[in-house]
Amino acid sequence: MKFNKLLMVFFFFIGTLMFAETKEVEKLFEKVNQAPTPEEKKELIEELKKKLAQKNIEAREEADAIIKAKQKIPLKIYNDTSLQK
Repeated sequence: MKFNKLLMVFFFFIGTLMFAETKEVEKLFEKVNQAPTPEEKKELIEELKKKLAQKNIEAREEADAIIKAKQKIPLKIYNDTSLQK
């Protein structure tokens, strides 16, 4: 019984670590909030803007690729009855 509990805790721990991710944008946002001087805040905000713009471009490219891939999917199912004759 103890082994089962230990095994469950182990898999739970591994599962939470695998899916946990700290994003760079979130780290920058925290740094902006904790910046002591206005100059440092301005620098961090500019860096945050660049990172967000890059993420936005990547998301837009991914969405465009998905839309193009979906346009290639046929709307009707292929009917091969003429080949069976």
